Amino acid sequence: MEIKIHKCYDTKAETEVEPVSWIQGQLGSVNSVIKYLAEFKPEIVEDYIQHLIKRVKNAIDSIEKKGGYYDFEIKEKFEFLDKYPDLRKLTQKFLLAHANPMKKSPNDPEKYLAYGYNHSMAFRRISYHRVKTFAELLGKEEGVKLYTKILNRMIEDAKEKNPPKSDISNTKYCEKAIKSWCEYGMADFTSCVLDKHKTVFRFDSCFAHEVLKDFNDPDIAYYASCYGADLPVFNEGRIIHVRRAQTLHHADFCDELYWDARVHDNPEQPSLEFTKKIGRENK
Repeated sequence: MEIKIHKCYDTKAETEVEPVSWIQGQLGSVNSVIKYLAEFKPEIVEDYIQHLIKRVKNAIDSIEKKGGYYDFEIKEKFEFLDKYPDLRKLTQKFLLAHANPMKKSPNDPEKYLAYGYNHSMAFRRISYHRVKTFAELLGKEEGVKLYTKILNRMIEDAKEKNPPKSDISNTKYCEKAIKSWCEYGMADFTSCVLDKHKTVFRFDSCFAHEVLKDFNDPDIAYYASCYGADLPVFNEGRIIHVRRAQTLHHADFCDELYWDARVHDNPEQPSLEFTKKIGRENK
């Protein structure tokens, strides 16, 4: 086994962002939620929109506007979201209130530099408000059931738009992920190569947890951030599969197992005791 410790958690690590494309993607997510909500439970669409507007507006009002603030014109049209211009405007304002301050990238006139922590806070917290609105309108159990139906469809749409790569090895996939996580400043974590087709990670800190923990609402924080990758639809059609037994929202560490599904059919998850100890054997 090859074990490596990665001390990469850094709230001041800068990430390069193309704001127009990023905001369009986030607005597209809200558009998809409304689209599938109208399909699955049309009688609550108006209540959902108004409740979400109230939550987002209250959140914005509590954020102090920072220096280095940039705004951007988004010309993209959205079939469902554009019926609710207040929600569209507030969503963009919310995202930028968290992602700023930014500065122009010296490498590309279309890109800006933002702290990865702030960028993560922006899209994960707007997701929290979307999921929390379902829970508050329908109760947590029914709200999560409805959100799960919507999220399944959104994941299917995303894979249709950007099909998973079919020519990548588990080694290359994990190397790319490690590089990305560290450049973003996302986490302190340990990797353990079990074989060249199977790798387990232990995350001791992660933006996905850190930017939501102040809500003191671990269940909704989990559903708003990590849940999608735990749904069966996420691995369907993929070469590299992922599975975990727990996350930082509910435990002291998160365990993630990645494997090449062409080689391993349904490998056993390393025990939590094993994963807890990797990289700490001599401590």
